[in-house]
Amino acid sequence: MNRDPNVATLLQWASEYQITNSLPTELENDSQKLIEIVDMVESCVGKEFEKGKAKFKLQYGREPTSLEASKNIVPFALYDPVRKQGFLGCIKQCIQNKLPGIEEKYQLNFALKLWSGCLATAKTIALGTQTGKNTAQFRSEMIPRIDTTSTKDMIYRKGEEIACIWKPDPKDISFDGVPTNSNARKYESEWSETRNKINQAMHVMCKIRWN
Repeated sequence: MNRDPNVATLLQWASEYQITNSLPTELENDSQKLIEIVDMVESCVGKEFEKGKAKFKLQYGREPTSLEASKNIVPFALYDPVRKQGFLGCIKQCIQNKLPGIEEKYQLNFALKLWSGCLATAKTIALGTQTGKNTAQFRSEMIPRIDTTSTKDMIYRKGEEIACIWKPDPKDISFDGVPTNSNARKYESEWSETRNKINQAMHVMCKIRWN
């Protein structure tokens, strides 16, 4: 579905754990709490990527460039059982006691699906990723596929919904090509408001600099 195979892999791994499609009331409309959970999973993903950088530095005696670092990342699908369990153990530890109303046996399934929905969408509405620039046509093809998966899973859908406000810099996002009725647009007004605030702040800074 997405250019990043790791997103599909974690969604597949989610199905290996006890499945939940229910969303507690306290989480249903708490976008910031959902973003926090995505960030926790993302922190463990980041640690995995750092391992690749460390291996490169050990081999070549220097830090890798961005391109070298991306090429040196081992796809999650190729993880051996020990590394896979270590990675998932990191996620499980991070989300422990952070998911009110969700039994522990369902938490890993919840977190992986939420992250997958968010990242699949975020990488699609981004202006570009390491694999290249995203076009309106690309979004018009990919977002409906994400929406289709969202209709089957409420938690994945929540990930899709929060993607535009999860991205650190709203200027790096475009809704060109995103269908008007897509779940990816749920928080578009909040995204637009944040973008306008950033633009206003930059305008003020420029005026101060040149006065």
